[in-house]
Amino acid sequence: MRDRSSPTADRGRARTPEEGGAARAFTGRGFELYLMTAAVLAPIAVPAGPANTALLDAVNVIALAAFLIVTLRHGAPVRFLFAVPMIVILARSLVASGNAISVSASFLSLTRDVYLYLWFVMLVAVMSRSADRVRVRLAWLAAACALALGTLGAAFVQGDLSLPSLLMARGPRLSGTFPNANMFADYLMLSAFIALGLIGRLRLALLAPALALLGLALLTTKSNGGLTSLAAGVAVWLPARAWYGGVALPRVAGAVALALAGLVLLGWVATQTGTGTEMVRRVRERSVLARISHSSESRQDIWRPLERKYEETPVGLGPGNSSSQPLEIGERERPGSFISKEAHNDYVAYAVERGPLALLALLAWTAQVFVMLLAARARTAAGAGHAAADPALLAALLGGLVGTCVHSMVIEKLNFRHFWLFLSLACATCAPARDLAAARPRPRPRPAGALGFSPLAAGRGGGE
Repeated sequence: MRDRSSPTADRGRARTPEEGGAARAFTGRGFELYLMTAAVLAPIAVPAGPANTALLDAVNVIALAAFLIVTLRHGAPVRFLFAVPMIVILARSLVASGNAISVSASFLSLTRDVYLYLWFVMLVAVMSRSADRVRVRLAWLAAACALALGTLGAAFVQGDLSLPSLLMARGPRLSGTFPNANMFADYLMLSAFIALGLIGRLRLALLAPALALLGLALLTTKSNGGLTSLAAGVAVWLPARAWYGGVALPRVAGAVALALAGLVLLGWVATQTGTGTEMVRRVRERSVLARISHSSESRQDIWRPLERKYEETPVGLGPGNSSSQPLEIGERERPGSFISKEAHNDYVAYAVERGPLALLALLAWTAQVFVMLLAARARTAAGAGHAAADPALLAALLGGLVGTCVHSMVIEKLNFRHFWLFLSLACATCAPARDLAAARPRPRPRPAGALGFSPLAAGRGGGE
């Protein structure tokens, strides 16, 4: 007699209406339209509402209510990814709030943390019910290109920007629809990896100009953190693209080693012979790279008083209270104010505001995302039809994750809506729902170059 509880028996029997409803709980057009709307509204942070809320938050409140109703009605399973680290962070944050100078800032920070995590849970649940989210990624890329083009066009028309000033250290720093240029740079950096994830899905004639436009807009932010993060992410994306595509790890490691050896040799020749020394000096003094030393000094001025405060209160200053600390006369970070700025570093902020255990929890769930992305390579090797078998997407997600982790060293981006949308896409791709319908066969790939570019690739947007 067949065991009714076995997986084989479960696949062989017909699903009840309740089970079928749970499997289709979040696959309706309404949720699909919402995801595309969220991708478009994510970069619109100005004008800000009360407590720095964004236009997207109003839409999210409605979506979360609908998500709760659908979940309760159909009994759809929902994953609470990273629940343990998040509980640790919340608990430590509540303890640290007892030391807060600004109780209202701690309350707003905790409320925002809970809201963003619940939104993340909803996004993962909705996104993982589909074999792919090409339309969402196309909507993100279209919104990013429109924002970059509009920002650049307005700056050129008003005379605030010129082609020679793009690489100069001085000049206007464009911020688009964000409060500052660093936030804009973070969005553009992640948007570049969204574009790279569409290799094979979008024609090269559209993808190449989009990447060039995003890169040009990123230069206008003059954000050293954004440029460095993009470089770090691309450095990981290149070998990851080959590895996810099926190239053996030793061969990838060998190619990386040869590339690094070439760079070291080039640097040694330049230093020993003096070749290009004058050009390097001019670039260092006049280009956007000249801002690196100034940025580093300003960050050190911010972190030094916070380090002293942390030694006095190792439990934590309270969430959101880095920018409420009084400073000594010789420590002023801005004219006319003896109150500190925010930490400008996610890791420093967590350690100082919430304590070392909260920082460890943050690092733990970040490491979990990396493990999920690396483990997804097994699906690629198996040739599954799910999005987790798309080498271009997986490599882009890994590169974007590296880039955003690097950028966390110079900004606090854990409250950026576009970051959580990107993180949700990564987690939904690597952890598809168990009740997902059988994956549809993928079309045979067309001939492509070494990195997967194909000028003949159709711009398919309906793979959902």
